[in-house]
Amino acid sequence: MIALVGCNSFHGARIAMTARPRAGAGAGATPPPSVLVTSPLFHVSGLHSAAVACLANGVRTVWMMGRFDAGRALAIIAREKVTSWGYTATLLHRIAYHPDVLSFERTSLRQLGGGGSPIAPSLQARAREVFPGIAETFGVGYGLTECTALATLNAGPELAAHPRSVGRPMPTVDIEIRDDGGNALAQGSSGEVYVRSPLVMLRYWENEAATAEAVGDGRWLRTGDLGRIEGGRLYLETRKRDLILRGGENVYPVEIEQRLEQHPSVAEAAVYGVSHRELGEEVKAVVVRMGGARVDVGELTRWVADALAYFKVPTHWEITESPLPRNATGKVLKDVLRGVDASAFEME
Repeated sequence: MIALVGCNSFHGARIAMTARPRAGAGAGATPPPSVLVTSPLFHVSGLHSAAVACLANGVRTVWMMGRFDAGRALAIIAREKVTSWGYTATLLHRIAYHPDVLSFERTSLRQLGGGGSPIAPSLQARAREVFPGIAETFGVGYGLTECTALATLNAGPELAAHPRSVGRPMPTVDIEIRDDGGNALAQGSSGEVYVRSPLVMLRYWENEAATAEAVGDGRWLRTGDLGRIEGGRLYLETRKRDLILRGGENVYPVEIEQRLEQHPSVAEAAVYGVSHRELGEEVKAVVVRMGGARVDVGELTRWVADALAYFKVPTHWEITESPLPRNATGKVLKDVLRGVDASAFEME
């Protein structure tokens, strides 16, 4: 717990030292620190990264109760003069693209940090546009419940220069990329992400078999995520179980999802593999269209093909206006998508 608070404090101090003051910001120009918390207390982001860290540092927290609503969140930020928010990609997207976002008072917000999944550069740019006060502090991080939420962080000018990276290891954290045999790989090579730190859990509660599978010699944690290290920075590719193997090619759903979500008529998208007798798997996309907009498969196929390799272009599509199924922290439940009744979607 000391290491957790120390990492949060280190990041706060670094932001305070490196962020340039906003134009016209004199003494008393900004309100005292106030953190909006939209993660539930049963999740590591709500309990450890918010409640524990803020309490230890004497920072005021504002808790949003009930189901997340972007308009209500914007109203709370304005009313409570919130200065910091720990987002997930889904919630950030909903706020940044809320139709009335520019009508709310947003100048108090001066720090924005979060993660849960890679954040598309287009969404990062939109967040800076909507919240100009966070340009020097906007951060993207990576971590797991098993390592107390913190492992890497990319913030401020470095995030602007390397928007697809989740950053460098935090103090006390070591990162390695390993192959299927557990052997460390050189920089630039893709493999499974391993984490070692005092923040790594000791064990799963009353589950020694799962503990032995996750935590190895030297207290190295197997994350189940695939990535690579370049220039000392971690780049995530996908969850190991989400990797699509199509005709001998590795297909990472996140880059297809991010491309689809750049389309002006797409609100959100999820991509996963479906079985194919010859290729092993093919790519399937579930697309939620924006506010009743009309899109067709041909248009979306061309949109993806213009930016990505042919084998990454989905060959199976579902178009819907219903939001994607998500858990309490905003992550898409792809297992639910794989098992839903097809009649719940409009097939095209």
